[in-house]
Amino acid sequence: MTPDVTIDELYIEIKKIQETMVRREDLDALLDTVEILSNPETMAQIRMSEEDIAAGRFREISSIDDLLGELS
Repeated sequence: MTPDVTIDELYIEIKKIQETMVRREDLDALLDTVEILSNPETMAQIRMSEEDIAAGRFREISSIDDLLGELS
């Protein structure tokens, strides 16, 4: 025989499960991060970009016109 479970008890258990669940979006973001961190070429590009920013070798793009001006 199964024990009787109230709706309130079931609700409390579901809320506990919900608190520990990982959302699909969070899992996707984590997988993206692992993929980036495990790619040596990508990490080298990120390091070079950080060096460029630290050295002031960048331009701020705040509009489509700025972007098109950079491309021409």
